Amino acid sequence: MAIELEGGVSGSQVPTVDGELVVVPSMTSVQAGEEFELRVSGKGLRSVNALSFAIPYDAQQVEYVGIEAKGMKYMRNLTYNRLHSNGQKALYPTFVNIGWQDFLEGDSDLMVIRFKAKQTIKVNLPVKDIILVDKDLNEKRCAEVK
Repeated sequence: MAIELEGGVSGSQVPTVDGELVVVPSMTSVQAGEEFELRVSGKGLRSVNALSFAIPYDAQQVEYVGIEAKGMKYMRNLTYNRLHSNGQKALYPTFVNIGWQDFLEGDSDLMVIRFKAKQTIKVNLPVKDIILVDKDLNEKRCAEVK
């Protein structure tokens, strides 16, 4: 478990994890060759020691360009861009504190995810399976963001 690495976490109690993620695209439609961003923010975050979510996408329409951590403090970026055996692509932005690090708290800009359009499309990438985790491994599953 990541909370046991690099000195481990403190035994002090922290409030149970809470909060929501908000995802806002930089554009509503794009032309082939244009890049666009998904800006991910946290609202009302409390005791977030790790977070993960999934962005399924059509690899014939867009390609993943990269991710830029903004307000992730000292969290390790374990993001994975996966091709499933059924041919579906999905990006799994995943950030985890290793050992004792500051939690994510309050409202803040967390990351910017960049994609490039391969054809003209309306930007509509759902964000699914959002999980926020605290140091005690309590988790909060959030609603899908469209």
